[in-house]
Amino acid sequence: MSVAIFLTFVFSASRSFAATTHDVNIGGVTAGAPLAPGGVVWFNGYSPGTIRITAGDTVTWHLVGGVHTVTSADTLSNGSFVYDSSPLFTPAGALADMGPGKLLAPGSVYELDTSSLAPGTYHYFCKIHPGMTGTLVVVAGVSTVTVSATAGWGDSTYAVQAFAPENFTVVQGTIVQWRLANPTEPHTITGPGAPAAWDSSPNFNPPGPPPVLIVPGTTFNQTFTTAGTFTYFCKVHAYQVGSSWVGMVGTVIVEPAVVDTTSGLSAVSYAALAVAVVALLVGIYGVVRKRKP
Repeated sequence: MSVAIFLTFVFSASRSFAATTHDVNIGGVTAGAPLAPGGVVWFNGYSPGTIRITAGDTVTWHLVGGVHTVTSADTLSNGSFVYDSSPLFTPAGALADMGPGKLLAPGSVYELDTSSLAPGTYHYFCKIHPGMTGTLVVVAGVSTVTVSATAGWGDSTYAVQAFAPENFTVVQGTIVQWRLANPTEPHTITGPGAPAAWDSSPNFNPPGPPPVLIVPGTTFNQTFTTAGTFTYFCKVHAYQVGSSWVGMVGTVIVEPAVVDTTSGLSAVSYAALAVAVVALLVGIYGVVRKRKP
């Protein structure tokens, strides 16, 4: 007699729609009277301040008013910024470095193709305006990911009452499909909670008649849209001890599809901002002194 366990992990990803372009204004927004008789309200900031996109989309920053940069708070291994609208501008040079092509001037546009960015949260800032920050949240492309598992296997003589794999980890949005492999023994796939968050056999309540919704050879699917740890069990072959289940029990660990890659501006970014403040103050002080009669 042989016991066969068929575990098939099928991963397929496809974008269900074309890449999208997202627009962000820098330094101002369009507004009407009475706030802005001229049509534009200037401010040191990004609008919207937080934008959520899909990896592969393009973000276009439009400079409305003032002079600014779009600079990632994250850095690469060589110390350079992950993305930067103004790589030729160095905060150390401050006012003396505000030459053509070094900063975004009113009316200019900076585009970023995010296809090379891993899903996560990216903070960015303006090199010459402390506190002027924005947030870019990149999520994975729309996909269909299916993970298959086995619920019980064997035959009428030798039956294994277990899930395989018993514990596994998936990412948020994954579909898990359980297949019964024993042709003579039924099981249920029942999630946590009362009532159960998900259940292959909601009409079966032990010790009632055998479940009829999940029989050998059939499958049951559950899509995990929320991150967390989920313990599931078979209502026929598991029992509860205190707050825990024993017997035919499994666990699905669902990891977030998006992780925060930073906890705020990096040390490099803070240093750049500090240098920028000092340099600007020195530059402004010099200009004021020259204008005195």
